[in-house]
Amino acid sequence: YVSRLLQAHWDVETVADGQAALDLATAAVPDLVLSDVMIPGLDGFALLRGLRANPDTAAVPVILLSGRAGEEARVEGLEAGADDYVVKPFAARELLARVSTHLTLAQARREAIREAREARTQAETADRAKDAFLAMLSHELRQPMNAIVGWARMLRSGTMPAGAQQEAL
Repeated sequence: YVSRLLQAHWDVETVADGQAALDLATAAVPDLVLSDVMIPGLDGFALLRGLRANPDTAAVPVILLSGRAGEEARVEGLEAGADDYVVKPFAARELLARVSTHLTLAQARREAIREAREARTQAETADRAKDAFLAMLSHELRQPMNAIVGWARMLRSGTMPAGAQQEAL
């Protein structure tokens, strides 16, 4: 039912158990994982832990479906790391709205991460350019400064003939 409902709006991959879901998600990182809490093999919570433990899938939004209603069950699901917890039975429109919202939020997060990486790359490039400029400036200033320091030392020594002092100045 859920697969048919979602396939009208998105590309959906279905699997028979939690381990297959984890294997598929790690092989090809999905935009969202929707899982029942009670599934064969790895249950929904173990699947969630496996997804969160993998750096490639740690940020993938996860929605858990469960027949366990009540505040305690929802809190348990959210504290386990689920992005959302939907109690069965649910309205089709509600599930579609939740999936759509989490996909939109995930896209916004990916875009923000991409922009932050771009900004970091630009800052690092600007920092390297600044370092290169300062190194070149330092070299260019050192050349005339060496001549000034040399003449100043000769003037301070007091052993320079009067005619040479004028040239030194």
